[in-house]
Amino acid sequence: MYSVNQVNQLYVINEVLTGKDHVTSASAAGTLEGPITGLNGDYIYFKYAGKGGVMATDRIKKCKVKWVSYTAASVMRKPMKAITITLNANVNSGNVVAGEDYILSFDFKNYFGMSDEDQYFKQAAARAFSSGNAAFDNSRMLANLAISLAKNMSREVDQPFTIHAVGTGTGMTGPGKVVTRFTKESDLHTSDPNALTPLRTTSIILFENEQPWELGRLKQTRPDFTVNQVPITISNIEYRDWANITVTLSSTSNAADCICNGKETADLEWFCMGERGDQYRGKDWPLSISTPANLMVDPSKEYNYVIIHFWDDIDNEGPQKSERDMTLVAATDSGVGLKALAASIAQAGGLDTYIVREGGVTDGPTPVE
Repeated sequence: MYSVNQVNQLYVINEVLTGKDHVTSASAAGTLEGPITGLNGDYIYFKYAGKGGVMATDRIKKCKVKWVSYTAASVMRKPMKAITITLNANVNSGNVVAGEDYILSFDFKNYFGMSDEDQYFKQAAARAFSSGNAAFDNSRMLANLAISLAKNMSREVDQPFTIHAVGTGTGMTGPGKVVTRFTKESDLHTSDPNALTPLRTTSIILFENEQPWELGRLKQTRPDFTVNQVPITISNIEYRDWANITVTLSSTSNAADCICNGKETADLEWFCMGERGDQYRGKDWPLSISTPANLMVDPSKEYNYVIIHFWDDIDNEGPQKSERDMTLVAATDSGVGLKALAASIAQAGGLDTYIVREGGVTDGPTPVE
Protein backbone atom coordinates (compact mmCIF):
# COMPACT_ATOMS: atom_id res chain seq x y z
CA MET A 1 0.00 0.00 0.00
CA TYR A 2 1.36 3.37 -1.00
CA SER A 3 -0.51 6.68 -1.12
CA VAL A 4 -0.12 8.36 -4.48
CA ASN A 5 -1.04 11.98 -3.94
CA GLN A 6 -0.39 12.93 -0.32
CA VAL A 7 3.18 14.18 0.03
CA ASN A 8 3.07 14.64 3.81
CA GLN A 9 1.20 12.35 6.14
CA LEU A 10 0.77 13.54 9.73
CA TYR A 11 0.01 11.32 12.73
CA VAL A 12 -0.62 12.78 16.18
CA ILE A 13 0.62 10.34 18.81
CA ASN A 14 -0.55 10.06 22.41
CA GLU A 15 0.81 6.58 23.08
CA VAL A 16 3.28 4.16 21.48
CA LEU A 17 2.63 0.46 22.03
CA THR A 18 5.55 -1.85 22.69
CA GLY A 19 6.03 -5.54 23.19
CA LYS A 20 3.01 -7.70 22.43
CA ASP A 21 0.43 -4.91 22.64
CA HIS A 22 -1.48 -4.14 19.45
CA VAL A 23 -3.73 -1.40 18.15
CA THR A 24 -7.36 -2.49 18.09
CA SER A 25 -10.73 -0.86 17.52
CA ALA A 26 -10.85 -0.25 21.27
CA SER A 27 -7.56 1.72 21.29
CA ALA A 28 -7.73 5.39 22.14
CA ALA A 29 -7.21 7.89 19.35
CA GLY A 30 -3.55 8.67 18.91
CA THR A 31 -2.28 5.15 19.68
CA LEU A 32 0.57 4.01 17.45
CA GLU A 33 1.96 0.50 16.96
CA GLY A 34 5.27 0.03 15.25
CA PRO A 35 7.50 0.21 13.43
CA ILE A 36 6.20 -3.09 12.11
CA THR A 37 8.48 -4.93 9.70
CA GLY A 38 7.39 -7.21 6.87
CA LEU A 39 7.84 -10.95 6.97
CA ASN A 40 11.22 -10.63 5.29
CA GLY A 41 12.07 -7.35 6.98
CA ASP A 42 12.02 -5.59 3.62
CA TYR A 43 9.51 -2.89 4.56
CA ILE A 44 8.15 -1.04 7.60
CA TYR A 45 4.79 0.46 8.47
CA PHE A 46 2.65 1.47 11.47
CA LYS A 47 -0.83 0.74 12.74
CA TYR A 48 -2.58 3.81 14.03
CA ALA A 49 -5.82 4.52 15.84
CA GLY A 50 -7.20 7.82 14.61
CA LYS A 51 -10.48 9.63 15.18
CA GLY A 52 -11.94 7.65 12.28
CA GLY A 53 -10.78 4.24 13.45
CA VAL A 54 -7.77 1.97 12.93
CA MET A 55 -5.65 2.47 9.84
CA ALA A 56 -2.34 1.33 8.43
CA THR A 57 0.26 3.78 7.17
CA ASP A 58 2.19 3.52 3.92
CA ARG A 59 4.44 0.51 3.66
CA ILE A 60 7.90 1.92 3.23
CA LYS A 61 10.46 -0.29 1.55
CA LYS A 62 13.52 -0.60 3.75
CA CYS A 63 15.91 0.37 0.97
CA LYS A 64 13.95 3.53 0.21
CA VAL A 65 14.20 5.32 3.57
CA LYS A 66 16.50 8.31 2.93
CA TRP A 67 16.68 9.73 6.45
CA VAL A 68 14.92 9.92 9.82
CA SER A 69 15.02 12.97 12.08
CA TYR A 70 13.92 13.86 15.59
CA THR A 71 13.31 17.54 16.43
CA ALA A 72 12.55 18.70 19.96
CA ALA A 73 9.83 21.31 20.38
CA SER A 74 12.25 23.71 22.08
CA VAL A 75 14.30 23.97 18.88
CA MET A 76 11.21 25.19 17.02
CA ARG A 77 10.48 28.06 19.41
CA LYS A 78 10.57 31.50 17.81
CA PRO A 79 11.97 34.12 20.21
CA MET A 80 10.04 37.34 20.66
CA LYS A 81 11.65 40.64 19.71
CA ALA A 82 12.23 43.68 21.92
CA ILE A 83 13.30 47.07 20.50
CA THR A 84 14.95 49.55 22.84
CA ILE A 85 15.11 53.26 21.96
CA THR A 86 17.47 55.54 23.90
CA LEU A 87 19.17 58.86 23.27
CA ASN A 88 22.49 58.66 21.43
CA ALA A 89 25.25 59.58 23.88
CA ASN A 90 27.42 60.82 21.00
CA VAL A 91 24.93 63.48 19.89
CA ASN A 92 24.84 66.64 22.01
CA SER A 93 26.30 64.63 24.92
CA GLY A 94 23.20 62.43 24.99
CA ASN A 95 20.84 65.33 25.63
CA VAL A 96 17.95 66.70 23.60
CA VAL A 97 18.27 69.85 21.52
CA ALA A 98 15.66 72.45 22.38
CA GLY A 99 13.25 73.26 19.57
CA GLU A 100 13.94 70.06 17.62
CA ASP A 101 11.20 67.60 16.69
CA TYR A 102 12.16 64.02 17.54
CA ILE A 103 10.45 61.66 15.13
CA LEU A 104 10.28 57.86 14.88
CA SER A 105 8.95 56.23 11.71
CA PHE A 106 7.63 52.66 11.60
CA ASP A 107 7.62 50.82 8.28
CA PHE A 108 5.31 47.77 8.30
CA LYS A 109 5.72 45.34 5.42
CA ASN A 110 3.12 42.81 4.25
CA TYR A 111 0.74 44.44 6.71
CA PHE A 112 -2.47 43.69 4.84
CA GLY A 113 -1.33 41.60 1.90
CA MET A 114 1.49 39.27 0.93
CA SER A 115 3.67 41.64 -1.08
CA ASP A 116 6.62 43.82 -0.11
CA GLU A 117 4.85 46.58 -1.98
CA ASP A 118 2.08 46.43 0.60
CA GLN A 119 3.61 48.78 3.18
CA TYR A 120 2.09 50.77 6.01
CA PHE A 121 3.68 53.65 7.90
CA LYS A 122 3.21 55.09 11.35
CA GLN A 123 5.04 57.96 13.04
CA ALA A 124 5.53 59.30 16.54
CA ALA A 125 6.84 62.76 17.33
CA ALA A 126 7.70 64.93 20.33
CA ARG A 127 9.29 68.37 20.59
CA ALA A 128 12.20 69.04 22.93
CA PHE A 129 12.22 72.02 25.29
CA SER A 130 14.89 73.55 27.50
CA SER A 131 14.47 74.05 31.24
CA GLY A 132 18.15 74.12 32.14
CA ASN A 133 17.91 70.60 33.57
CA ALA A 134 19.10 68.08 30.96
CA ALA A 135 17.69 64.98 32.70
CA PHE A 136 14.32 66.69 33.03
CA ASP A 137 14.26 67.74 29.35
CA ASN A 138 15.32 64.28 28.13
CA SER A 139 12.65 62.58 30.22
CA ARG A 140 9.93 64.95 29.07
CA MET A 141 10.70 64.38 25.40
CA LEU A 142 10.89 60.57 25.69
CA ALA A 143 7.69 60.40 27.75
CA ASN A 144 5.77 62.42 25.19
CA LEU A 145 7.30 60.42 22.34
CA ALA A 146 6.03 57.17 23.91
CA ILE A 147 2.57 58.68 24.42
CA SER A 148 2.51 59.95 20.82
CA LEU A 149 3.33 56.47 19.55
CA ALA A 150 0.64 54.87 21.74
CA LYS A 151 -2.02 57.27 20.46
CA ASN A 152 -1.01 56.83 16.83
CA MET A 153 -1.14 53.02 17.16
CA SER A 154 -4.35 52.94 19.20
CA ARG A 155 -6.68 52.44 16.23
CA GLU A 156 -4.92 49.34 14.98
CA VAL A 157 -7.05 46.25 15.53
CA ASP A 158 -4.01 44.00 16.00
CA GLN A 159 -1.31 45.64 18.06
CA PRO A 160 2.16 44.68 16.74
CA PHE A 161 3.88 45.59 20.00
CA THR A 162 3.36 46.80 23.55
CA ILE A 163 4.99 50.11 24.48
CA HIS A 164 6.87 50.42 27.77
CA ALA A 165 8.48 53.50 29.30
CA VAL A 166 11.52 52.65 31.42
CA GLY A 167 13.48 54.91 33.75
CA THR A 168 13.67 55.88 37.41
CA GLY A 169 11.00 56.28 40.04
CA THR A 170 8.11 54.13 41.21
CA GLY A 171 7.12 51.53 38.61
CA MET A 172 9.64 52.74 36.02
CA THR A 173 12.32 50.10 36.55
CA GLY A 174 12.44 46.59 35.07
CA PRO A 175 9.98 46.34 32.20
CA GLY A 176 8.72 49.82 33.12
CA LYS A 177 5.20 51.14 32.65
CA VAL A 178 2.89 50.13 29.82
CA VAL A 179 1.98 53.16 27.73
CA THR A 180 -1.50 53.41 26.18
CA ARG A 181 -3.49 56.16 24.55
CA PHE A 182 -4.88 57.02 28.00
CA THR A 183 -1.42 57.52 29.55
CA LYS A 184 -0.65 61.08 30.65
CA GLU A 185 2.72 62.81 30.77
CA SER A 186 2.49 62.90 34.56
CA ASP A 187 2.37 59.07 34.61
CA LEU A 188 5.86 58.91 33.10
CA HIS A 189 7.47 62.22 34.02
CA THR A 190 7.36 64.46 37.10
CA SER A 191 6.86 68.09 36.07
CA ASP A 192 8.91 69.43 39.00
CA PRO A 193 12.59 69.42 37.93
CA ASN A 194 13.67 69.70 41.56
CA ALA A 195 11.59 66.85 42.97
CA LEU A 196 13.53 64.51 45.26
CA THR A 197 12.22 61.23 43.77
CA PRO A 198 10.87 62.20 40.36
CA LEU A 199 9.55 59.93 37.63
CA ARG A 200 12.00 60.06 34.74
CA THR A 201 11.78 58.25 31.40
CA THR A 202 15.18 57.25 30.04
CA SER A 203 14.23 54.74 27.33
CA ILE A 204 11.31 53.29 25.37
CA ILE A 205 11.01 49.53 24.85
CA LEU A 206 8.69 47.91 22.31
CA PHE A 207 7.82 44.30 23.13
CA GLU A 208 6.59 42.27 20.16
CA ASN A 209 3.07 40.84 20.47
CA GLU A 210 1.98 37.42 19.23
CA GLN A 211 -0.42 38.00 16.36
CA PRO A 212 -3.94 36.58 15.87
CA TRP A 213 -4.29 33.08 14.47
CA GLU A 214 -7.15 31.10 12.97
CA LEU A 215 -6.85 27.39 12.24
CA GLY A 216 -6.09 26.78 8.58
CA ARG A 217 -7.03 30.30 7.54
CA LEU A 218 -4.84 32.82 9.34
CA LYS A 219 -1.23 31.73 9.80
CA GLN A 220 0.65 32.47 13.00
CA THR A 221 3.09 35.18 11.89
CA ARG A 222 5.07 37.92 13.54
CA PRO A 223 4.79 41.62 12.66
CA ASP A 224 7.32 42.59 9.99
CA PHE A 225 8.43 46.13 10.68
CA THR A 226 11.48 48.34 11.02
CA VAL A 227 11.99 51.40 13.20
CA ASN A 228 13.67 54.42 11.65
CA GLN A 229 14.56 57.83 13.02
CA VAL A 230 14.40 61.23 11.39
CA PRO A 231 17.78 62.96 11.98
CA ILE A 232 17.82 66.21 13.93
CA THR A 233 19.65 69.43 13.09
CA ILE A 234 22.38 70.83 15.31
CA SER A 235 23.57 74.40 14.79
CA ASN A 236 21.34 74.54 11.70
CA ILE A 237 23.79 72.59 9.60
CA GLU A 238 24.35 69.09 10.96
CA TYR A 239 22.00 66.12 10.61
CA ARG A 240 22.54 63.56 13.32
CA ASP A 241 20.92 60.27 14.31
CA TRP A 242 19.67 61.14 17.78
CA ALA A 243 18.61 57.64 18.87
CA ASN A 244 20.24 54.30 19.56
CA ILE A 245 17.80 51.62 18.35
CA THR A 246 18.74 48.11 19.45
CA VAL A 247 16.92 44.83 18.84
CA THR A 248 17.20 41.91 21.26
CA LEU A 249 15.60 38.46 21.19
CA SER A 250 14.11 36.63 24.14
CA SER A 251 15.67 33.42 25.40
CA THR A 252 14.23 30.22 23.95
CA SER A 253 14.69 28.50 27.32
CA ASN A 254 11.34 29.90 28.45
CA ALA A 255 8.33 28.95 26.33
CA ALA A 256 6.32 31.91 27.69
CA ASP A 257 8.73 34.33 26.00
CA CYS A 258 8.49 32.63 22.59
CA ILE A 259 6.07 31.72 19.83
CA CYS A 260 5.73 27.95 20.18
CA ASN A 261 4.85 25.41 17.51
CA GLY A 262 1.39 24.36 18.68
CA LYS A 263 -0.52 26.54 16.24
CA GLU A 264 1.83 25.66 13.38
CA THR A 265 1.34 21.97 14.13
CA ALA A 266 -2.44 22.42 14.25
CA ASP A 267 -2.30 24.06 10.80
CA LEU A 268 -0.21 21.18 9.46
CA GLU A 269 -2.72 18.63 10.76
CA TRP A 270 -5.61 20.58 9.26
CA PHE A 271 -3.97 20.78 5.84
CA CYS A 272 -2.90 17.14 5.88
CA MET A 273 -6.51 16.21 6.63
CA GLY A 274 -7.42 18.31 3.62
CA GLU A 275 -5.20 16.14 1.43
CA ARG A 276 -7.70 13.36 2.08
CA GLY A 277 -10.64 15.51 1.02
CA ASP A 278 -10.54 19.18 0.06
CA GLN A 279 -13.89 19.84 1.69
CA TYR A 280 -12.10 19.66 5.05
CA ARG A 281 -10.07 22.73 4.11
CA GLY A 282 -13.01 24.86 3.07
CA LYS A 283 -12.59 24.41 -0.70
CA ASP A 284 -16.34 24.78 -1.34
CA TRP A 285 -16.98 27.35 1.36
CA PRO A 286 -19.62 28.17 2.59
CA LEU A 287 -20.86 24.67 1.76
CA SER A 288 -17.81 23.05 3.32
CA ILE A 289 -17.76 21.34 6.69
CA SER A 290 -15.61 22.18 9.67
CA THR A 291 -13.77 19.40 11.49
CA PRO A 292 -12.27 20.75 14.74
CA ALA A 293 -13.81 17.83 16.65
CA ASN A 294 -11.90 15.41 14.42
CA LEU A 295 -8.54 17.09 14.91
CA MET A 296 -6.16 16.08 17.68
CA VAL A 297 -3.54 18.83 17.98
CA ASP A 298 -3.95 21.20 20.92
CA PRO A 299 -2.64 24.60 19.70
CA SER A 300 -1.80 25.65 23.25
CA LYS A 301 0.83 22.89 23.61
CA GLU A 302 4.28 22.23 22.15
CA TYR A 303 5.05 19.24 19.93
CA ASN A 304 8.14 17.13 19.28
CA TYR A 305 8.56 15.89 15.70
CA VAL A 306 9.82 12.75 13.99
CA ILE A 307 10.05 12.88 10.20
CA ILE A 308 10.65 9.87 7.97
CA HIS A 309 11.73 10.93 4.50
CA PHE A 310 11.32 8.19 1.92
CA TRP A 311 10.59 7.60 -1.74
CA ASP A 312 8.97 5.12 -4.05
CA ASP A 313 8.74 4.52 -7.76
CA ILE A 314 6.64 2.55 -10.21
CA ASP A 315 8.15 -0.12 -12.41
CA ASN A 316 8.39 0.21 -16.19
CA GLU A 317 6.36 3.25 -17.29
CA GLY A 318 6.82 5.27 -14.08
CA PRO A 319 10.42 4.98 -12.93
CA GLN A 320 10.66 8.48 -11.46
CA LYS A 321 11.08 8.78 -7.71
CA SER A 322 8.19 10.14 -5.67
CA GLU A 323 9.57 11.58 -2.43
CA ARG A 324 7.47 12.34 0.62
CA ASP A 325 7.44 12.60 4.40
CA MET A 326 5.69 10.76 7.18
CA THR A 327 5.48 13.10 10.17
CA LEU A 328 4.85 11.86 13.71
CA VAL A 329 4.18 14.47 16.39
CA ALA A 330 3.62 14.18 20.13
CA ALA A 331 2.93 16.83 22.76
CA THR A 332 5.83 17.45 25.10
CA ASP A 333 3.61 16.64 28.10
CA SER A 334 2.30 13.38 26.60
CA GLY A 335 5.17 11.24 27.88
CA VAL A 336 5.73 9.77 24.41
CA GLY A 337 9.44 9.11 23.80
CA LEU A 338 9.71 10.26 20.20
CA LYS A 339 13.51 10.33 20.26
CA ALA A 340 13.65 6.62 21.09
CA LEU A 341 10.98 5.97 18.47
CA ALA A 342 13.11 7.78 15.87
CA ALA A 343 16.05 5.54 16.70
CA SER A 344 13.94 2.38 16.34
CA ILE A 345 12.52 3.62 13.02
CA ALA A 346 15.99 4.33 11.67
CA GLN A 347 17.15 0.88 12.73
CA ALA A 348 14.10 -0.81 11.17
CA GLY A 349 14.68 1.24 8.02
CA GLY A 350 18.23 -0.03 7.67
CA LEU A 351 19.94 3.27 8.59
CA ASP A 352 23.08 3.51 10.69
CA THR A 353 22.31 7.05 11.89
CA TYR A 354 19.43 9.43 12.43
CA ILE A 355 19.30 13.22 12.82
CA VAL A 356 18.72 14.74 16.26
CA ARG A 357 17.85 18.40 16.82
CA GLU A 358 17.54 19.41 20.44
CA GLY A 359 19.08 21.86 22.86
CA GLY A 360 19.21 24.51 20.16
CA VAL A 361 21.70 22.61 18.00
CA THR A 362 21.75 19.80 15.48
CA ASP A 363 23.45 16.91 17.25
CA GLY A 364 23.05 14.39 14.41
CA PRO A 365 23.80 12.28 12.66
CA THR A 366 23.42 10.13 15.75
CA PRO A 367 24.47 6.48 15.61
CA VAL A 368 21.68 3.96 15.98
CA GLU A 369 22.37 1.80 19.02
